[in-house]
Amino acid sequence: MLVFANPAFLWALTAAAIPLMLHMFQRRRTVVTPFPTLRFLKAAQKRSSSRVRFENFLLWLLRTLLLLMIGFAFALPVLRSTTGGSWLSRTRRDVAIVIDASYSMNYELDRGKVFAVCKDAAVSIVNGLFAGDRVCVYVAADTPIPVIEKPTTEHATVVQAIQALACQHGSSKLDEVVALALRTLEQQDGRREREVYILTDGQALAWQGFRDAPPEDTASGDARFRITREQRDKVSFFALLAGALQPDNACPTDVKVSPALMLAGQTARLNVRVGRTGTAKQVTVAVDIGGQERGRRSITTEADTEAVVDFVLGGLEPGVHVATVTTPLDALPEDDAFQFLIRVRKQLPVLIAGPQDATRYLKAALAPGAADESVKQTEAAELAQIDLRDYQALFLCDAFPLDGQTILRVEEYAKNGGVVVVFPGYRAEVNAYTELKVLPAYPTGTVDVPIDMAARPLKRIPNQEGQVVTFSLPLPPGTVPTVALKRAMTLGELQEGAAVLVTAGDDQPFLTGRAVGRGRVFLFTVGANRESSTFPLTAFFLPVVHQLIRQGAGASVQPPHLTLGAQLPVNEAVPNYRDDDAISMPSGLPLQVKDNGNRAFFIDALTEPGIYTRAKAGAAEPEPVLAVNTDRSESHLTPASADELAEWTGFKKLLNASDPEELLRLIDEHRNGRSLAEVFLWIALLLTLLEWWIANRALRTQTGATEKMQVDLAGKVVTSC
Repeated sequence: MLVFANPAFLWALTAAAIPLMLHMFQRRRTVVTPFPTLRFLKAAQKRSSSRVRFENFLLWLLRTLLLLMIGFAFALPVLRSTTGGSWLSRTRRDVAIVIDASYSMNYELDRGKVFAVCKDAAVSIVNGLFAGDRVCVYVAADTPIPVIEKPTTEHATVVQAIQALACQHGSSKLDEVVALALRTLEQQDGRREREVYILTDGQALAWQGFRDAPPEDTASGDARFRITREQRDKVSFFALLAGALQPDNACPTDVKVSPALMLAGQTARLNVRVGRTGTAKQVTVAVDIGGQERGRRSITTEADTEAVVDFVLGGLEPGVHVATVTTPLDALPEDDAFQFLIRVRKQLPVLIAGPQDATRYLKAALAPGAADESVKQTEAAELAQIDLRDYQALFLCDAFPLDGQTILRVEEYAKNGGVVVVFPGYRAEVNAYTELKVLPAYPTGTVDVPIDMAARPLKRIPNQEGQVVTFSLPLPPGTVPTVALKRAMTLGELQEGAAVLVTAGDDQPFLTGRAVGRGRVFLFTVGANRESSTFPLTAFFLPVVHQLIRQGAGASVQPPHLTLGAQLPVNEAVPNYRDDDAISMPSGLPLQVKDNGNRAFFIDALTEPGIYTRAKAGAAEPEPVLAVNTDRSESHLTPASADELAEWTGFKKLLNASDPEELLRLIDEHRNGRSLAEVFLWIALLLTLLEWWIANRALRTQTGATEKMQVDLAGKVVTSC
């Protein structure tokens, strides 16, 4: 579209009439003088006047065009690519600025951090707007953040909001933020040009949403984050790719600790993955535990790949240890450290509830020494006063019936990762067991076993596909455990997530198990004393019990680290959480924990990387319970090319800049267009030279008509060509 920045000079185009007026005024009056007939003279005069008229017309045309070109040049013609506005005035705009705030924007350049460069560019964009232009600002993070949600003409307020922005700890989704910004611009009234500015580091990951977006004719995805074809075609998009063209970064991306359940004296093995963006390079990886370096190794990482390095750590004391894996500082220091927790237990504390006669054999097997404090025996009635989260396993030996409050606490304990093992007794009716809703199956009655059928071999049932609770007991070669049954409980149908693990003979269930939440519940069909079987007297009693404790303990071990932004039940991350626990974030602020009903506690989102601590009621000092790290996919800094962005986004008008100066130049060309004044002046110069040449040629002395006439020998007058 052609517009004029100085349209007042268009009045000067009327000067193009001056050559015509001069041409008309300079026409000479012809004086007729009688003269003898000279037929050849008239013929020569006719040819000469035709040439003169043509030369005069050409000179008039050139002089007219010359004045037109000069007038257009002074009117400052501008060729614009936009369709809005008018020929004689500037159009108003609705502008949306999208700033990438992922932690990769903290990459250090020679001119400062990329995020600071983008903020300065955003301020320059706002300062370049006119008074009537409206602007809104959005931040691209894990979820879109509207800073200035509705377009406003209060530019000073927008600048202050931009300057106050801080980089986030997570990743970013540019497609969602751009879609929200476009929806906002569409809702504004008035016919205005719409512009969207995307200020980012050029990392390909942030644009992945555009690349993976479903086709427009499908109804999949959130409608709020859908960009229409009309928006892609009509809106002008600008992208500042301010990051390094060849970024260089190395960081630890993941740590795995084995074994998952560690006891005092065991050796820990760390498997560390190190990611690399850039060319192949040697990287030094160090492990720190409790502020003391415990290992250091150098590895060679290939270009844009991951490498693996292992560490072996021993001599860890019981407790929760804060560990850190580090790589050397580079241009992106936010990802050079990876924190995790190592939990080491002195022993597995066990609580046995039930009368003395029902728990005697079990306590003697688990705690053969009287000084062993890892095993505690109590009466079932005292369970309501005991903090179950202090124990790894709870054995209920002939403990039924239980009151309703105790039933709820046992169920909560199991769901939060505890191990519950039930040895039935015969003091209560079988319907008393149905109150505990987490059992693998509900007893339906008891059966007395004849003496001739008492001896039963214990058989482990093979694990089925998809079975959550498994059981395997290594036996010496040629050994088959056998028990003598006197009385056994019969069971009904298995509950969801339950399985028969061991049978006594071919058809009598002996041990069943069930996964409940993050915990495990096991049910024997015989008691823990000699009244129902000889099982407590066999050599397999202790190995079976220990395996149940360890299997449940392994299943309930909290992960050594979590990812920022995770939404999860508290009992999956915090050991034996209770609603009176106070969990603090690394900044010291309390972590918001919500109860979704039925005492199901959830964390909405982990918003800060670092070590979270828990203060128990009555505890002297808080203990570390969570190690949270950023999602290391954001550390993969491979940039996207301009051609890739055009293909992924499908924007018809997408202008890319690598620095703020280039962006401002593109904005100026887009808003003000390309000036054609210089072009018109060059045309005027060419017309001047052409007019000068033709005018001089016409004024040169030429042979007149009379000079061309000659008299031949016969006396006749002839004209020469």
